[in-house]
Amino acid sequence: MKHQVTIRSQARRAGLLYVLASSLAPFAYLYVPGVLLVHGDALATADRVRASENLLRAAILAELYAVTVLVFASLALYQLFKNVGRKTSILMAALMLVSVPISYVNTLFHIAPLVLLKSPAIAAVLEPGPMAAQVMLFLRLHDYGLLVNQIFWGLWLFPTGALVIRSGFIPRWLAYPLFFAGAGYVLNSIGALLPPSLRSLTQYGQILGVGESPFSFYLLIWGARGYATDRLATILVLLSFVIGTGALVALNLERIDPTQYAVLVLASLLVVIALVFRWRWSESSERTPGAQR
Repeated sequence: MKHQVTIRSQARRAGLLYVLASSLAPFAYLYVPGVLLVHGDALATADRVRASENLLRAAILAELYAVTVLVFASLALYQLFKNVGRKTSILMAALMLVSVPISYVNTLFHIAPLVLLKSPAIAAVLEPGPMAAQVMLFLRLHDYGLLVNQIFWGLWLFPTGALVIRSGFIPRWLAYPLFFAGAGYVLNSIGALLPPSLRSLTQYGQILGVGESPFSFYLLIWGARGYATDRLATILVLLSFVIGTGALVALNLERIDPTQYAVLVLASLLVVIALVFRWRWSESSERTPGAQR
């Protein structure tokens, strides 16, 4: 029983870190670039960056937060699966960690436009046109950096899925959405290199990324096979997901502004904190002699 409790605790920790690492990714990787980049118009893009400087700074912080938490998530997943298959677990963790330095370097492409537009020394020697062109170049490089990184986001899901199948403490069916998500990420990245007439075949591959959700939700709610569903934990996980997803949808529909979005994200994190307290109480009960299981 102690071993099962340990696995359950490791699963919860890995699930929590995995979800936290991806919680702000849609904002940093999809929303902000979509707001700032005006395709085919460098001057308009530079004007948007000037008008939305704080939004770009928020995206930079969100990206740094996500990649830093991913380091700990990869280590937690390795600890969870290392007894299932050490070589496969090392491969999974390695693919996750390879993406980390790429993300840190890619963040510089979002910092560069701020340096260009805020430096009087640069403004003194660059005309508005060339400066705007460089701003747009760096934003586009950031987009392509995400496409490169997305290959690794997809590749690590294949060994993760294989470990799920072999684990015995996570339902086997959860591996297949991971495989589909991995294929979607990789195809979307490769498709960006195809001629424009063929890109429509792969450009929506990212949608398959939702296949990661059942796996992370399972880790958060159940922890490991053999335990009854924790209804309170389930409610808290779903509530956090609804708040976070609803906030992102409302932001994209321009029903709320970025400040209101930040408040809702904070509310979602408070729900996660409540979930952690629930786990602590549950684990204390499980360790108490005579406690019901």
